[in-house]
Amino acid sequence: MPDHRPATPQDAAAISALAVASIRAYAGFAPEEWEPPGDDAQRELAGGLERWLAGTAWGFVAEAGDDGLAGVVMLLPAARANRPDPDPALAHLWQLFVAEPHWGTGLAVRLHAAALGSAAARGFTAARLFTPAGQTRARRFYEREGWAAEASPFFDERVGLEVVEYRRAVA
Repeated sequence: MPDHRPATPQDAAAISALAVASIRAYAGFAPEEWEPPGDDAQRELAGGLERWLAGTAWGFVAEAGDDGLAGVVMLLPAARANRPDPDPALAHLWQLFVAEPHWGTGLAVRLHAAALGSAAARGFTAARLFTPAGQTRARRFYEREGWAAEASPFFDERVGLEVVEYRRAVA
């Protein structure tokens, strides 16, 4: 089972590849007219991740040898997220993706725990995340891990889907 380590700016390309592949899988529940991200989006994400990891964001990756990353979790202060929240004690769980061959192995649970532990160590007391309303597998995972939906789903233009905001304490 892959172990995890802190993410570095050098991981940006691999993280973006896993993130975009995972987002493309949203086609399984998204409306027919939904457009998955293209190759340009992956390159843009990699460049952004490299900058974020050199500064404000942090996270963990689990490597799967020559197969790329098995999983990734990324966080940043909610005040710096795309939908900013000025609460200085609120972390934003930006992404948690596990490659399908590693589903059910406990990797998501370990990455999630590492993320919340690191947020608490940085002085955050709560966290929030956004996940597609139709992503029932992820929503069940978050709810098992103690997250609670904050409000009704809303349309997120960046993702092109209805999303749900979840929150929980980090300790």
